[in-house]
Amino acid sequence: MSLSPDEHDLQYEFFFQTSRDLLCVLRADGRMIRTNEAFRTTLGYTESSLVAEDFARLVVPEDVAPLHTFLRSSAGEAELKLNARFVHRDLSHRTIVFSLRRLGGKVYATGIEVEAQGPVDEWKRRRDLLQKMQMTGRVGAWDVDLATSTQYWTEETYRIHELPVGFDPNVDVSFYTPEHQPIIGAAFEACAREGKPYDLQLQIDTAKGRRIWVRTSGTAIMENGKVTRVIGAFQDIDDYKRREIELEEQLAIIEKQRSEIHALSVPIIQVWDDVLALPVMGELDQARADDMTERLLEAVVANAARFVILDLTGVEAVDEGTAERLSRILRAIRLLGAEGFVTGIRPGLAQTFISCFGGGFEGVTTLRNLREAIQACMRGGRRRTDGRAASAKGA
Repeated sequence: MSLSPDEHDLQYEFFFQTSRDLLCVLRADGRMIRTNEAFRTTLGYTESSLVAEDFARLVVPEDVAPLHTFLRSSAGEAELKLNARFVHRDLSHRTIVFSLRRLGGKVYATGIEVEAQGPVDEWKRRRDLLQKMQMTGRVGAWDVDLATSTQYWTEETYRIHELPVGFDPNVDVSFYTPEHQPIIGAAFEACAREGKPYDLQLQIDTAKGRRIWVRTSGTAIMENGKVTRVIGAFQDIDDYKRREIELEEQLAIIEKQRSEIHALSVPIIQVWDDVLALPVMGELDQARADDMTERLLEAVVANAARFVILDLTGVEAVDEGTAERLSRILRAIRLLGAEGFVTGIRPGLAQTFISCFGGGFEGVTTLRNLREAIQACMRGGRRRTDGRAASAKGA
């Protein structure tokens, strides 16, 4: 008694799914149509991730040449015995002997995993070491097949995203923060289309709502001059990045404080439209005197100042070197066409200046305090204004 077509299909399906051998059906170009449970369990992939996947992509590159020759030559041998290493989803290798047979426009493959306990144990140790290294360095990896848009993540990549291992990731940028989504989107697109690698530091929002800094990099895998896959690394750098940002903020504060202190050490004050005052306080060494001269002369030019008041009220004592530095500042002021005044000279300072310069500062008016100096500047300004007006009237 012959079986009906339905009964025949049911028996075939039962045999296909329950066989202990690794079974799969391929298109003529090597894309997978179906796989059985033994095939998927041995290599760790889900059924949906293997549909339309290139069978050759599962083979270690060093072992794939005979398979490529078989698939590309439809007029050649109808059968192939392939002894090769296949890539498990956890990136380990499985040595499998496959018998492939071309029939009716399809390729039927039957495989048996080769028992090799020693190498498997060695690989397991390496795989465990790799997993520990990933956890210690907080570095994961990912792989995107551009033809099928399927994506593979290592366990550490799942952990960084705070997702359960096995979650089916989509090829999108939804985990990145809104301001960084355009950046990673453009970088991945350029890598997938033009083969341009990228290495970026961006922020993501994890599945548990934590915002963290990550380093993501991508590299194109080319086949026949075309990008077919993009692989990359994914690292949690949140602790490092936050310390870096904190350090930058501290450095900015220090620089601001340094600038403020620097400004206070040379407090140039505009007391009138064309009158500047410089209160000198504390010690005046050569470096500070040079800085004071430079900033004061810049201020004279910038403000078109005609009068500069050097107030020494805050100076307790000076030596000969300091007295000479003050004299040079006053001479520099005169070279720019401004008139210098010195105020607040104490008895001890006066004696030092006399011993150094004899009659004091040559060509410089000295007054008791800042008030008198400002009044003198105002009178001098009025005399010059009146003089110009008289000249114009006489003309």
